[in-house]
Amino acid sequence: MALHDDLAAAADRAAAFAEVGERLDAVLAAEPSSGRRVYLCAFSGGEARTWLVLGDEGPVTKRNVVREAVSLTALCEVVGEAAGDEPPRLASPAYLDELGTPEVVASALPAVESLTQEVEAAYKAELE
Repeated sequence: MALHDDLAAAADRAAAFAEVGERLDAVLAAEPSSGRRVYLCAFSGGEARTWLVLGDEGPVTKRNVVREAVSLTALCEVVGEAAGDEPPRLASPAYLDELGTPEVVASALPAVESLTQEVEAAYKAELE
């Protein structure tokens, strides 16, 4: 399945987790390891932005997997923008190796940590 189609299918699944008054704003794909794809989903319209990471089995509740997905996705977004790569993109270690420079990655780390904390604080499921 092409990435665009894969993202559309993930968005359809994610929409079911929107609360009353919320809407799904974004779905970004991450593949932290070969064959393991997850989707970082952002919702807005409620009191604050909320987040969810979806895997094949539904919402991801393991904190370390959520942190990994958020960090990888955020780093790849920064690297992609710096490289002029148009979305959608699949966030992966290979993508960072191919396009990331140490300077760009290092400059993104404070924002990545801030986003990770935001996601954990406003996560739609209980994290283990």
